[in-house]
Amino acid sequence: MIDRLKALGKAPLQVASCLIFDNDGKLLLLRRHSDDLGGGMWAVPGGKQEPGEDPSTTAVREVLEESGLALELIDFLGVHEIRMPHGVVHMKTFMTRVPSGSLITLDPDEHSEHRWFTIDELLAEPKIIWALPTTLRDFNIITNLRTDFTLNDGSEAILLERFTSS
Repeated sequence: MIDRLKALGKAPLQVASCLIFDNDGKLLLLRRHSDDLGGGMWAVPGGKQEPGEDPSTTAVREVLEESGLALELIDFLGVHEIRMPHGVVHMKTFMTRVPSGSLITLDPDEHSEHRWFTIDELLAEPKIIWALPTTLRDFNIITNLRTDFTLNDGSEAILLERFTSS
């Protein structure tokens, strides 16, 4: 965890993630190890963008490393600046669908379990990573979110860019 905290310097950390839904509309979340940053929290697959790496490449690479899913087509949704007590990230968010029952193979060094959540289950789960409900609302996946409980520690999520198709 200390290495991840060191990575959050003064400049925003560049991160890419992917919202992965199955054919039943459930979202894949991975539980972070308890000794990691955000330990014990449920999060979508994603991670640090390497210098010069395209964000979509980062998202596909991180999904493969963390879940074993080899994605082919992902759609860009947009970018949030997430300000947390321990640092700031610029989160580029992508989305895709995979067949229900897709085999998940976790990286045991990063995550302890996975689960497919309905939106209602996600909103009822107290251990959701910072700003995930806001991200889902800003991309019109959740339509009835009034308050994002994951931001109760003073964190903020600011939509910087939303992709709109013409």
